[in-house]
Amino acid sequence: MTTFVFAFLGILALFLGVFLITRRNPVAAAMLLISDFVILAVLYGLLDAHFAAAAQVIVYAGAIMVVFVFLIMMLNIPNEQIRFTRVTNIEWLLAFVGIVAAVIVAQASSLGWLQTAFPNAARILPNAPSENTRNVAALMFTDYLWSFELVGFLIIAAMIGAVVIAKQGRKH
Repeated sequence: MTTFVFAFLGILALFLGVFLITRRNPVAAAMLLISDFVILAVLYGLLDAHFAAAAQVIVYAGAIMVVFVFLIMMLNIPNEQIRFTRVTNIEWLLAFVGIVAAVIVAQASSLGWLQTAFPNAARILPNAPSENTRNVAALMFTDYLWSFELVGFLIIAAMIGAVVIAKQGRKH
């Protein structure tokens, strides 16, 4: 039964992702993203990663999406100014470079090239469910510190880029 629910929610998350990128209204897309985040939290819960599920709801569906919706409302871009044209060659090139960069960073992280100078600073307890938060924090701030910081930097860069692009669109 759990496998069926997991597969159903995974397929639902994929369909919501497709609907998300095909919406013309940015507020509707943001609401679809929130629902996708909640489904991902349920998937984490089914995998017994309860800390990740709680963090998904609190951090992504809560805090970050509130900021995104606030930015969308603050910029108040009329539908006539939203670009609905084809993707240009430079945009395809930038998307490809971004995907290659993400694969390189993921590979470097998995090979241990981005490890910190704190090797195993905290003791990891693999089979203690009550120690889930301590284990996640120990790994996040020791072995995966650079990956954690990089994700935070990418989120800030994406928000700054969205504001700059929207402000340039208003000038024209």
